[in-house]
Amino acid sequence: MPETRSLPDYASLIISFRRPDLVGDVLRALREQTHPPRRVIVVDNAGDLDTTGLESRGIPGGLTIVRRADNPGYGAAVNEARSLLEGSGLEYLQILTHDAQFDPSLGARLMSSLDSAPSVGATAPLLHWVSRPDAVFSAGGRLTRNGRALNTVQPLDPREPYEVDWVDGAIVLYRIAALNDIDWLDERYFLYFEDVDTSWRLIQAGWSVTITPGAVAAQEPGTHPMYLGIRNMTMFGTRHGFAPWRTGAAVLRRVAEEAVVRVMRRRLPELGRAWAGWKDGRRLRSGNPEVGG
Repeated sequence: MPETRSLPDYASLIISFRRPDLVGDVLRALREQTHPPRRVIVVDNAGDLDTTGLESRGIPGGLTIVRRADNPGYGAAVNEARSLLEGSGLEYLQILTHDAQFDPSLGARLMSSLDSAPSVGATAPLLHWVSRPDAVFSAGGRLTRNGRALNTVQPLDPREPYEVDWVDGAIVLYRIAALNDIDWLDERYFLYFEDVDTSWRLIQAGWSVTITPGAVAAQEPGTHPMYLGIRNMTMFGTRHGFAPWRTGAAVLRRVAEEAVVRVMRRRLPELGRAWAGWKDGRRLRSGNPEVGG
């Protein structure tokens, strides 16, 4: 267990969407940390979070609730911390989705890893499945030369932090100076690929992105809607200068793989949604498609 007495303070931001019960669980886990956050921010992306029973006890700087009833997505939620933490003296920001599960050592392990490596801009834990606690679903991500983002399930090093192409956004600790270097998260993606894009831009700016294998947490990842998954992957490739044929090859492979799975489950492939996502990604159409994008 890392020594916590000399570790710097940090803030935690919880992204909430219509699950006050889960937000309460995350707050309890934060209060139980051996190195708890100095301040906690909850961004309510549905605008209807019932705060009854959400305690700030044990959080030195208190609890801040930000309501965003327009559901602007993951990136916009994280960016709410930018102005709230300005002038606070805090140098680190932990991001947690409302379904994140973790033990009392998480904050100390991530902080110890990041604070001891000045060139690292972000670090994340090994992520296990909630439904299959013995199985890892993300030991860090890799980005193919065609721009497809894939999770690895085998740690590159079981003991020491190691570099990866990207980290899953469910639980990640950022160095705020690194976020400032890249002007924080790009809000145009909406729900998917923000974590890949942020890690990519951090690395392009000279920062490293790592997994801290001693920190272990869990989440139950959902399936990506075909349209948003393809749109955001295509937009990423277009924005960052990947050759169109490379992005197209990555899209075709993903669509083919998912079509096979759907057919085996006696469901129709979502080829129309994939085509719409490809076209809109090439056009750099962004935002929440339910409100016009």
